[in-house]
Order: sequence, then structure tokens, then C-alpha cells
Amino acid sequence: MERNLEKVRKEIDRCDRELVRLLEKRLLMAEEVARIKETQSNVSLTDPKRESDMMQRLIASTNHQVLQSEIPRIFSICMDMSKRVRVIKHQREKNRYLPSLEIGIIGLGNFGEMLAETFRLHWSQSRLYLYDPIKESSHTLEETCKTDLLFCCVPISAFESCLQQVAPHLEDRTTVIDVCTVKVYAVQTMERVLKGRRMIASHPMFGPQSTKMGTDFFGLNLVAHNLSAPAFIYDVFLQLWNNLGVQIIELSPEEHDTFAAYSINYNHFVGRIGECIGLQTTPIDTRGFKVIYDAMHYVTNDTWQLFRDMQTYNPFAREMREKVRSAIASIEKKLGEGPSPTCIQ
Repeated sequence: MERNLEKVRKEIDRCDRELVRLLEKRLLMAEEVARIKETQSNVSLTDPKRESDMMQRLIASTNHQVLQSEIPRIFSICMDMSKRVRVIKHQREKNRYLPSLEIGIIGLGNFGEMLAETFRLHWSQSRLYLYDPIKESSHTLEETCKTDLLFCCVPISAFESCLQQVAPHLEDRTTVIDVCTVKVYAVQTMERVLKGRRMIASHPMFGPQSTKMGTDFFGLNLVAHNLSAPAFIYDVFLQLWNNLGVQIIELSPEEHDTFAAYSINYNHFVGRIGECIGLQTTPIDTRGFKVIYDAMHYVTNDTWQLFRDMQTYNPFAREMREKVRSAIASIEKKLGEGPSPTCIQ
């Protein structure tokens, strides 16, 4: 009997070792699934429906009553282990990545200059590479493209040409980041020209004026959408802005452009109307008028090219402008109809 007991115990030990080996294999495979998904846009790392279906199949695969009741708990532990392993690996990669971070900026207009000053002030440990095709630059295009994070700060109308120029010089480690005020066009262009590369779509909802040239970001917003960057790199990108007090808003390109058409595009459109009619302050200005007047000066400080690009490259902006014109015509018509018969004389 002692011999039989020892034999069974050895068999249990063998099963335990095999169980650990299979768990290790499962963790490695879960990491591989996460790695593949991180390279794809709009794909969640978890799939609750698939996981639920798998658990039900596992329960149905055994007749052992105790095991059937414990499978959900075992399955949950396995899922938690996979998540913890990813978190630990993710943090190690981020910690290794941050001290040697190299940042490239292409385009040294108003926004590009502000961005460069921001990194000089707040991320001085990073190496900064700057290139502009027109202005005198501290680095070449090739040097700037071989960085960890590459910000393309060019006009929307020059965006595709910029990507075509940088594409041959990118390294596998480089993540390309756009800062365009339109997202559907920017994302479609990046995915077409830089297919297979690491990419992040973003729209910083601020500029040199609102940040006081890169010195004050608290309470400002940045829209972000990870296209194909590894999760730890996307986290580094978000951390750059979170540390400055910037609020991150994650939206799809379509959501962003729909909101923008009736927000930033509308604001700029009305501001340009004020400029065209020569809006001026008067001795009897109300607070409401001062808000409108300040907004007009705020948006008209941006270039006409930026205004034109955001109005023509946003697929929802034309609809907004048509509604504005229709609303003006409707109001004019009502004004021409005379006083309402219900008005008190």
C-alpha cells in the first residue's frame, strides 16, 4: 500500500509539473496575442464574448462536478495572470524606453516651435531632433526620422507629401504622430502611406497662445487615437501630456471630426465672419460681445491656410457651413415678416 501511495503521489507531482508547464505556455501565447493585437487599430486586447464561450465549453468538457464548479474561478485566475504579466512587461518596456527617448519634430511653424519649446522645458532628458524644409534646421530629415517619436507638424494640405518624404527613412522603432485638426483624412492618409508602421493620431486642442508658448497646459485637452503603436509607447505618449496637466480624450477619427465641425470649425468660421465685417470694440460693449470679440481675435491669429485646411479636409464641415447659411436666411426671412401677431403692442 505504501508503494502504491508513493506511485500515485509521483503521478500527481508529474501532473502538477505539467500543469505549470502548460500555464507557462498559456502565458506566452497570451503575450503573443496581445503583441499581435497591439499592432492593429480598433482591436481590444480582451474579447469578453470569446472568453465566456470558451469557459462554457470547458465546463461542458468534463463530467467532474467539483471541477465544473471551479472552472470559472480557475479560468478567472488564468486571465488575471495574463493581465499581470502584460502589465509587468509593459512597465519594464516603458522604463527602459523613457530615459533614452528621442523625439523628432518635422515642421517648425507656430505649433512645431511651441512643441519643441515644450519638450525643451519639460522633457529636457530627451534628445530633440528638429527639421523644417524651409527654415534653417538643427538636423537633417534623415536624422529626424530615425527617432522614437516623430511629430509631423505640417499644414494639412502638405501632410501626405510629408509622409511620403519621411517613409523611406523611418526605423522600425519609430512611431509617427500627427497633430492635424482633422482626423479622418489624417488617419486614412497615414494608413495608406505608412502601412505597417507604428502610428498615433492626435489633435492637441491648444497652441502657442493658449499654452503661453509651451509653459502652461493645465486643463487643456488633447484628442488621441492609437492606430498601431505598441501599448507601452502609446502610454509614453499619453504620459508626456498627462504630466503637464493635459486632459486626454480618446475618440475615433469620425467622432472627432463630427464634434470638431460644430465646435472648433464653427468657432473659426464665425470668427472669420467677424473679421470680414470689420468687427470693432465700442464704448457700450457688453460682456457677451467682448467674449465674441476676443474669440474672433483668437482664431484670426491662426494662419488662413490652417483655417482653409480645417474647413475643406473635415468631411463634416461643409454641412456645418451650409446650416449656418440656411440659418441666416431663415432668420432674415422671419425678420422680413414683420412683428408676430402675438407680440404686445
